[in-house]
Amino acid sequence: MQCSGRDRGKRAGAVMDARSEVEKQINGLVGKRLREARKAKSLSLEALAGKVSMSVSQLSKLETGKAPASIAALVRFGLELDRPAQYFLQSDSEMPRCLGTLVPSWDPEGRAIEMFSSLVSQKTGYDLAISVFPGGQLGPAETQVRALVNGIIDIFVESLGFFQHYSDPVKLASLPFCFDDEKHLERFSESSLFDREVRQALRSNSVELLNPSLKWKRGPSLVLLSRTPILSPDDLRDLPIRCPENDTMFRYLEIMGCRPVVVPWNEVVDAFQDGKFAAMITNLSHVVSMRFTRFARFMTALDYRPLDLTFAMNLQRYQILAPHIQTGLEQAAVEAAEFCSNLLGHTHDLLPALLEEDGAVLCNVGVKAWRAKSRQAFEEMENEGVWRRGLVREMNALTQVGDPIEFS
Repeated sequence: MQCSGRDRGKRAGAVMDARSEVEKQINGLVGKRLREARKAKSLSLEALAGKVSMSVSQLSKLETGKAPASIAALVRFGLELDRPAQYFLQSDSEMPRCLGTLVPSWDPEGRAIEMFSSLVSQKTGYDLAISVFPGGQLGPAETQVRALVNGIIDIFVESLGFFQHYSDPVKLASLPFCFDDEKHLERFSESSLFDREVRQALRSNSVELLNPSLKWKRGPSLVLLSRTPILSPDDLRDLPIRCPENDTMFRYLEIMGCRPVVVPWNEVVDAFQDGKFAAMITNLSHVVSMRFTRFARFMTALDYRPLDLTFAMNLQRYQILAPHIQTGLEQAAVEAAEFCSNLLGHTHDLLPALLEEDGAVLCNVGVKAWRAKSRQAFEEMENEGVWRRGLVREMNALTQVGDPIEFS
């Protein structure tokens, strides 16, 4: 059957109408994103037009979707507004949503991460949905960090220590007894050292911290689980101890006299039960939620708060988000941290019944010897070049409390 000239004309007209509608939608999307990015930078139409060598009237037409923007123009806008060019073509329905973590869903931290996911939806007007993959479902920590850096996953929630390869201060900060107290840790997170050598260093490797102030408390304290009593650092000699996928921690444990055994978190329970290691350092909350006291009857209280949980997002994925999405993510991280802190506050209340039921023993020891041995380890590691020279002194200078601590 042949089409008449009139039919062909109608079809051509329909195609043109459809194309015109698509172009309108694209122009409208680009204009909306451009306007949001400009306002997020607190720039007027006149100011941005001047920066990109464009008339105010032309820029106004772009923002209202009345004129198309060339790719070259989007690149210029991106340079001035700190956005990748694809940001202007990203619709809300295409927002990133994959979050990986090693924390199991039933742990207090895991419950708080699920809360974070719910809060993100609420605070972004349901423009962004987060799918949480807990318990190492996306692989061990090193794999997830690489996936985050390369944009394969969007968000990784874990200890900042897993980013040790990108920052010297992170290497030191991830070790037990690096900080004197909670105030010392807070000063570190608020320091120019942190901004320069942690936050900016991670950004240069495509990682954006959603909670750079490190207010997501973990723990609430570190404990040393073991099959035999461990009361002093001398008891660690030649002890096979579990080590996370962290080269810095591995060397630290070696210097402390242990025999570190690298075991990914999602394999810890089976490895501990099978006797692949005899002790492990972990958070008290994990002891309660995973009931490690079933096969480790001794628990040494180290009286040290571990490094906070970090929400890290692929920088490029973060940059293509609309400002209200970015704000929603950051607000959700803060509120979820408060929720987690409240949950962790009940951990100590649950501990006595757990110890009694499993016949486990809590060993409260003075940590002075542990702290002194750790500081000796820090000095040795700095001399070996594990991190740059002078870093320990810089970290120590952030205490501003009591007498200076001499490391060399």
